[in-house]
Amino acid sequence: MTRFTLTAENELLFDDGGMNLLSSSALHELRDLLSSAQLRDRETAQPLVFRSGRPNIFAAGADMAEMQRFSPRDAYEFARLGQETFEAIERAPFLTIAQIDGDCFGGALDLILAFDFRFATPRARFAHPGARLGIVTGFGGTSRWRRVIARPAAHQLFLANRVIDAEEALAIGLVDSLGGAAAASAAGPRENSAAEAAAAPLKFIKQLAIHADKLSRAELLLVARRLGGIYLP
Repeated sequence: MTRFTLTAENELLFDDGGMNLLSSSALHELRDLLSSAQLRDRETAQPLVFRSGRPNIFAAGADMAEMQRFSPRDAYEFARLGQETFEAIERAPFLTIAQIDGDCFGGALDLILAFDFRFATPRARFAHPGARLGIVTGFGGTSRWRRVIARPAAHQLFLANRVIDAEEALAIGLVDSLGGAAAASAAGPRENSAAEAAAAPLKFIKQLAIHADKLSRAELLLVARRLGGIYLP
């Protein structure tokens, strides 16, 4: 079955006919789509918006019924598949937006942390119940949260298993904007000069942001000088 549809409006719709589970087959489909020429070679700075085609649900986590059948090797390959898929989103040479309308639980929380921007509607909810279920996420969420939210907030999600609403998600910085479904898809970078930037500089800036923590201050200053001056705090 086809779970992901890329529309003419640059929206990537996720709809598996149920809870939008991040199963092995779903992750394979998403990874293959992200690596396809259709997305890989986009010469545009127009954002790609990822949203659910299901009412009241953005996405759930992994397929628990599938995971119960995993051998140790299967579990390792499943975690690697999730990491490769989310890394492809993070490293995409164009802006990416997660539009969250409804529940965003488990692996779906790991998923949205890979996007450049996260917009939510008031009925969005967020949780990561892995610790309560005896599961340690292998999708990279426990690393990516460091770039988005503070440690106390992350502990509430990943350790205390709290379910937080959209208002709290905005307050802690998990989402960048809060509004209705129509507003969320149209807001932010779509109306921002960043969306009008040339594709090549945007691609470079994203890559620099991803790798900046691996460069020394001297190396960052050298890059800035070569580019004609980039503000470095």
